Amino acid sequence: MHKRSGLMIALLVPILALALNAYLNSVQRASGEAVVLPIIGFDPRDLLSGHYLMYQVDYGVSTGCTAHGVEAAICLRPTRQLYLADALPADCDLFIRGYCDSSAAFNAGIERFYIPEAYAQALETKVRNKRGELVVSVDKAGNAAIRDLLIDGKPWKASVP
Repeated sequence: MHKRSGLMIALLVPILALALNAYLNSVQRASGEAVVLPIIGFDPRDLLSGHYLMYQVDYGVSTGCTAHGVEAAICLRPTRQLYLADALPADCDLFIRGYCDSSAAFNAGIERFYIPEAYAQALETKVRNKRGELVVSVDKAGNAAIRDLLIDGKPWKASVP
């Protein structure tokens, strides 16, 4: 009987952890303030990770990242500007936290959007032609989560055949 209950616990713990993680991510996407940001990108077609669009987000500021791995934040309101994480002004009421990556660009962890393989080529072309935007949910702590990918102002699913 002990082995059976141990097996049951060993199976339930990872399932509950995954369910909790999915729930917390959906709450973050639903509860944050929606921000639309333009993107430019490409599809590297990584065989291990599947099909995804990898892009650069246009935050509307010159990056100003000077050191690799430094925590930073982009204030979106009242004025758009990049700050080191510990220098974010008190009047900034909407911001995205991230870090400066090795190419001196700001990275917030929203630079990939996974897509079905059947739509990869069509979406890649549209994003390369600067027709793509992200709808990002930003919470009060500066965490960003992707809500949707827009092509010509419409959800991506409506823009592919």
